[in-house]
Amino acid sequence: MQNIGKLTLGEKIDLTVDGKSFYKTMIGDIFENGLIMVGAPIHRGKQMQFEVFDEVFLVFYRDTGRYFSQMRVVGFQEKDRVRYTMLEQMTEPVKDQRREFYRLPTSVEALLYEYADGIEVSITLKEEVGELNKIADARAKDISVTGIALITKRECLLSERYLIKLNFDEYRDKAPPLWACANVVRTELTLESGMYNLGMCFFGLTKDKSEFLSKYILTQQQKKIVQKKLVEGE
Repeated sequence: MQNIGKLTLGEKIDLTVDGKSFYKTMIGDIFENGLIMVGAPIHRGKQMQFEVFDEVFLVFYRDTGRYFSQMRVVGFQEKDRVRYTMLEQMTEPVKDQRREFYRLPTSVEALLYEYADGIEVSITLKEEVGELNKIADARAKDISVTGIALITKRECLLSERYLIKLNFDEYRDKAPPLWACANVVRTELTLESGMYNLGMCFFGLTKDKSEFLSKYILTQQQKKIVQKKLVEGE
């Protein structure tokens, strides 16, 4: 889990799907192949039920904040008459920038570019990057400070990494594009349209980018609330 302080045997963690309900559990074992075994997660007396291939966020806490990493259920194991869940890490830990992973429905234009190792270090909020190999056009379905859902004709495989250019034309009088790196954590083909629905997790975001996304999401959310009130005559 990199150097935020590695997870340890017996450490208390949380599991969440939506960033709202957090199921408490602990690390039962950590294996050399990277798999993590956790106990039964409980929230308000209710146990989270898993099936193989389910995806969930593993949440852990440090002095510097709360971190989460997307995991996949790969199996189950019996130990001392207790059933444990085996998790495989899908993404590197990311610091939580908000108390909830609110996803804003949107239709932001996106362009996918080929990812190069370390490029996330060189890009900033307003900076255009050099010559890049464009992969595909896309459009966002929703966005949060931790990830984005895209629709594209391009087939993208799990764990593939891309550089994304996001154009927030409707925000702040055509805000400059935001460049962000993300890896694919979910991909689904819609047979009727031939389009791929991608779930992607950001990584390497600078503080400025995280703050920009937070402000953008908050502003658009408030705008939707005002519009709804006007329509309903409140």
